[in-house]
Amino acid sequence: MTAAADDEPSTVRRPRRRFHEPQQRQRKLTVRLSLSEESEIKSAATERAQTAARFVAAAALAAARRSTSFDPDDRLDRSLDELAAARRQTARVGNNLNQIARELNSGGLPNPADLVAALAAVRTTVTAIDTASAKLLKGR
Repeated sequence: MTAAADDEPSTVRRPRRRFHEPQQRQRKLTVRLSLSEESEIKSAATERAQTAARFVAAAALAAARRSTSFDPDDRLDRSLDELAAARRQTARVGNNLNQIARELNSGGLPNPADLVAALAAVRTTVTAIDTASAKLLKGR
């Protein structure tokens, strides 16, 4: 039996493109940066799991619009990613519980460590779901 929490962190995000327009954006803006500025922008984009282009566009538009919100979709994206990770975690826990049930049904006794690991995974998953749900509700 495998522990459900052994894999990757629960909220690993992959860079995403901005919301698609009905047609591809046709305009391109060229910006010159120093090596350190480019590095700083790429690092900040990576932290937010965004492409550098999305990061720069969102930051520039927020400044141009005098908006206090850097990227309105970012909170929603992060919450959805957390819920997706929680769903994967729940599937792993279900698999562990099925293995424990199979062992019980065959007359055996499951390893107590497996029971403890499954219970810990359930608690972790419920906490992740609660956290993501609270973030979604806060964004309403």
